[in-house]
Amino acid sequence: MTREQIALVRKSFDRLRPLPRGAGQDFYETLFALDPSLRPLFSTDVENQGAMFVVALGLALKGLDADADVDASLQELGRRHVLYGAKDIHFDTFREALLCMFAQRLGPDFTPEMAEAWRAAFDRISAVMKKSASDARA
Repeated sequence: MTREQIALVRKSFDRLRPLPRGAGQDFYETLFALDPSLRPLFSTDVENQGAMFVVALGLALKGLDADADVDASLQELGRRHVLYGAKDIHFDTFREALLCMFAQRLGPDFTPEMAEAWRAAFDRISAVMKKSASDARA
């Protein structure tokens, strides 16, 4: 990722901070609309789950500069997702739901450059999580 992409991702994420539960809930509603089979993998309290998602995403964004401590947190998150039943193929749906949520929340401020920056950020985050999930399965 470029410094410009990291800045775009962080700037757009900061716009969600005042309402993390709402943004997270929008994310999960979109996720379940895209793939209803994912619903049983998550808590019945989507509002709380959504808030936890936004907090975890914020932590992951701190690691876009290759911070080893954040990668360790992502590795643990990847291992936990194995226990939840998440599969590598689900990450594509997660990315799509995330992009849809930002498009919905930011409207025309969610530019194509910002969308591309989020794709790059999510791909970096998910690569760490997928690797640790693979190691946990082995």
